[in-house]
Amino acid sequence: MRHERFHIPSLISDLELYYCGIEEVITYFTCGPSIRDNHLIHYIMKGKGFFECRGRRYEVKQGEIFAIAPGELTYYETEPADPWTFCWIGFGGRRSKELLQRAGVSVDEPVRYIQEGDGIPGYVGVLLETLEAYPSRDLPASKIHGALYNIFAVLETSYLASRPQLPARTETADYVGKALRFFETHYQIPTITIKDIADYVGLERTYFTKQFTKATGESPQQYLIKYRIDQAQRLLATTDMTIGQVGKSVGIVELAYFSRLYKKVVGVAPKQHSLGFHST
Repeated sequence: MRHERFHIPSLISDLELYYCGIEEVITYFTCGPSIRDNHLIHYIMKGKGFFECRGRRYEVKQGEIFAIAPGELTYYETEPADPWTFCWIGFGGRRSKELLQRAGVSVDEPVRYIQEGDGIPGYVGVLLETLEAYPSRDLPASKIHGALYNIFAVLETSYLASRPQLPARTETADYVGKALRFFETHYQIPTITIKDIADYVGLERTYFTKQFTKATGESPQQYLIKYRIDQAQRLLATTDMTIGQVGKSVGIVELAYFSRLYKKVVGVAPKQHSLGFHST
C-alpha cells in the first residue's frame, strides 16, 4: 500500500517540501538505479533491505534512515523474507545541505540509526494530512514547515546524542548557527558587514569566513545576498510594495543595485515577480 502526496513551493526558501509518503512494500520491491534532482530521506519503520550508492552497499533495517543526494546514482531494494515498511520526504531549499550536515547525513555517511526515530512517521503523517486537506492556494505553509523541521530536529538530536561531547565553543556548528541566526534577524540593516557577524560569533573575520564557507558551501557574503533576495521574493509575491520599497526592506537601498542582484540570483528582473509593477 502506497500513500504519497506532492507539493510545489511558491517561493525558494530555507527548507521546502517537494513530496512525501508512506509505503508498506510488497515482496521484491526495488527502486533504481536512478538519479534524483532533490534530496530524499527514507526512514525504515520495519523490515530489512539494502541501499547502494557510490559503489558501496549498505544494509538498512528498522530504525535507520538512508539519504539520497541530488545527482547521485542510487539503487535500493527490500529483503523478500522481511520487506520494508518505510516513509519518506523529498525536499530542497537554501539550507538543505546545512541542515543535513547538522544531522550528520552526507553522501559519505548516508545511512544512520535514529534514536527516537519512531516519531518521524507521525510528522510525515501530518504532512500527508495537510496536503490532502487544503487546496494548494490555501495551504498553511507554517504547518508544512513545522512538521518538516520537526523531522530534522529528530535527526539532529539523534546525531548529537551519538557523538562525544565537546565544549560548545569549539564546535564549528555553534559559530555557524549563531551566524545564521544573526543573518535572519539583522538582514534588513543595510550597513551590516561580515566583520560585524564575525565579531558577534567571536571569531577573526578571515577564519570565520573560512569556517562558514566550509560548513555551508557559500561565503557569508553570498549567503547574506541570497537570504535577502529570498525575503524580497516573498515580499514581491505577497504584497503590493514597490520594488524600491522591497529593496529597502531587505537591506539593499539602491534600486539599480537591488535589481541587478535580484536578476543575478533569481534569473529574472524583480518587476516580473512584483504585484505592483512599480520601481520606486
